[in-house]
Amino acid sequence: MKRPKDLFGHPLRATREDAIHAGIVEFLCMAGHPKLLFFHPVNGALVKPSARMYFARLGVFPGVADLVLVLPDKSVAFLEIKNQDGRLSEAQQAFQAKCALLKLKYRVVRSISEAEEVLREWRALRGTVAVDNSHEPASDSWEPIGAAVERVVSKLDRTRKRVA
Repeated sequence: MKRPKDLFGHPLRATREDAIHAGIVEFLCMAGHPKLLFFHPVNGALVKPSARMYFARLGVFPGVADLVLVLPDKSVAFLEIKNQDGRLSEAQQAFQAKCALLKLKYRVVRSISEAEEVLREWRALRGTVAVDNSHEPASDSWEPIGAAVERVVSKLDRTRKRVA
């Protein structure tokens, strides 16, 4: 299959995985549900073989997904981030199979918009209702900024009128 070309005839390169990864993390920081916890396990670092053995003893092993998420419903999910040309390594395929065996949520995403769809499906974004058995309110409405400002200004006006 030939690569698509830009207007000048140069082959288009796939977006780098780290750029997609950083975009997804930035998106989660802005739009993630308040009860969402996520992190990146640093398993793919290039280190000396002696350090690799040390980290392996501490529980670092290849194949773990790029992002680990604890969703608002307290379930665990994994996002593996690849670019358009990226393929899962054998270790990543083994981790994916282990997640399937344990019935854990696992997805491979290739863009920020694809990650947004998955995160919305998992109810990991603001404005989605988390299924929670506690007695806390279930809704998490994200008030538009204009409405929030209007509410604060009207409260300040009422306070000024009482003082005067």
